[in-house]
Amino acid sequence: MPREVRALGEMRWWETENQARLIDERRKSGLPLHAAPGSTLVAAMGNYWHPGCLEAVRAMCEYTFEAGYQVTLYSEPDRCYQPYDGLGSMRNAAYQRALREGWEFLLYLDNDVKPPKDALIKLQSRCLPVVTPIIRYWDGDAHGLTLPTMEGGHGLAMVTSAPLSFMLFRSVVFLPWALIPFWENALGADEGYHLSRLEMAGHRLFLDSDVEVVCVSPPHYPLDI
Repeated sequence: MPREVRALGEMRWWETENQARLIDERRKSGLPLHAAPGSTLVAAMGNYWHPGCLEAVRAMCEYTFEAGYQVTLYSEPDRCYQPYDGLGSMRNAAYQRALREGWEFLLYLDNDVKPPKDALIKLQSRCLPVVTPIIRYWDGDAHGLTLPTMEGGHGLAMVTSAPLSFMLFRSVVFLPWALIPFWENALGADEGYHLSRLEMAGHRLFLDSDVEVVCVSPPHYPLDI
């Protein structure tokens, strides 16, 4: 049944009690308001899932939905003619859809991740502009990266870069680039480069060390194709 929610200077009608509860919690916490709090567009880059990964991602999305949040999982069509050369265009298309459809969050993920079922809820509860979990590789190797060597269970930390294997953005972060591309395709335009661009706009990357996501394949560097 619809429910009327009164606040100073406004009245809201919601289809479910859960919708009303979420907006009430946001208002009381002082976090940014949204018509659909916690709603997330989960954008998989491509449709080449490693064994068990799609099942893990779907389980995470279903768990998020059952907790009362709107969520959509889709695979962004492959725009690459050479390995990885069109990822920037794919990522641009994802945030344009998130803005166009009104999702509060956009989760970028690759086809080789196995998140725990509560990973999305934990990350979006931080309500940060951009946040990543610790990425652990299936083989136990850090592959030259510092992120997989970090100790878990210590809350939030500010970092300068992280793999885009699993990264959550508030969609409004991309508003300045609504009509122009943010992600580039050129070799060399890696995560560090793009996150430095975000820093120029006032957004720093946070790592939630209380969330860990397994990646079943090693990282690919720009020239490692």
